[in-house]
Amino acid sequence: MEGEAVFIRRADHGARILVVDDDALARRSLRAMLERSYYVVETVESGPEALALLTTYQPDLILLDIQMPGMDGLEVCRRIRVLPDGDLLPIIFLTGDERLDLHAEALRAKGDDFLRKPIRSAELIIRVRSLMRLKRLQAEVLAERDNLLDLQKQREQLFEFIVHDLKNPLSAIQMGLELLDTGDAIDATSQIQVHRLRDTARYMGRMIQNILDIGRAEQVGLELRRTRFGLATWMSGLQQEVESQAQSRHHQLSWECPDELEVEADPECLQRLLLNLIDNALKYSPSGSHTRIMARSEGSGVRLEVRDQGEGIPEAMREQIFGKFVRLDEGSADLRSGSGLGLAFCRMAAEAHEGRIWVEDNTPKGSVFVLEIPRIHRAGLRDPDSDGGKA
Repeated sequence: MEGEAVFIRRADHGARILVVDDDALARRSLRAMLERSYYVVETVESGPEALALLTTYQPDLILLDIQMPGMDGLEVCRRIRVLPDGDLLPIIFLTGDERLDLHAEALRAKGDDFLRKPIRSAELIIRVRSLMRLKRLQAEVLAERDNLLDLQKQREQLFEFIVHDLKNPLSAIQMGLELLDTGDAIDATSQIQVHRLRDTARYMGRMIQNILDIGRAEQVGLELRRTRFGLATWMSGLQQEVESQAQSRHHQLSWECPDELEVEADPECLQRLLLNLIDNALKYSPSGSHTRIMARSEGSGVRLEVRDQGEGIPEAMREQIFGKFVRLDEGSADLRSGSGLGLAFCRMAAEAHEGRIWVEDNTPKGSVFVLEIPRIHRAGLRDPDSDGGKA
């Protein structure tokens, strides 16, 4: 109706405020000021009482006198801050002390604001409303953050389920191609096509596994199944995996590894790492190129190199190339966004093996991808060189 006052309920109407002060008159005065502004007020006369009350009473803000017998307000504040969610609770210090350095002490104790006695009603309510508004905004930001994290988690789980489900039909395709490749019912031309399809399916399988492993590694780390094995025999099996792919690109591969070189590592993880590097060499080097895969002992570790004859990678980009969703643009040395995850997996696998991976120039042309890992797991009981083991 015209002329009738309209009451607008404030967002902090009914907020709970705890007053901690050893002065009974001050407690009564503060209660009256706050209740006139529609706050719900609880009062105690000591720090220990306030801390005990916090286990059952959850205030939205605390008014805390600094100078109290026994436990002063600064110590009470410090103890509140280490409680669960105690760092989010607004605390206004109250004091009649005129020392200039008291502000600094209050800040070090992680108080949010400071009022000198005698307390004026208007100033008190303005400070309380300001902190309550900040608390609401903070709560909204935290709630939005939690919602975004939940959505991100749901998206990652859905993505992982989809990628995981792709493995089953791809495995069936690979099995069928393997059967065709070993049969006698197809001519030489068709067999070449089968080889290409088989190599493509294997590449897709590694890409899917890279996606799964990177997602898991970001959450719980990359799980390794370490074992001791000879690198020369291991690399011989790797050679069979990529030989037809290299031949289809008229690409020459050469392998160099001492027969006695052994390493303690996850052979499957290491194989996928090296296959990713060889895939890149085949993809980004021109037809007729020569790629060398080399392994040798390096101090207490093993050094693996993949030397290609591609366009090379500019020095300024050599760190970026190991990032997620970054890959080389075919036919140039520029980086662009894409689905490249192979090198991101390589870095994760290298670090999981307590090693490192990087890229250098290959004189006169191309790149050298270098992996160095310890010969034995550093948490192991002994070094192979110290007890008759092989280097």
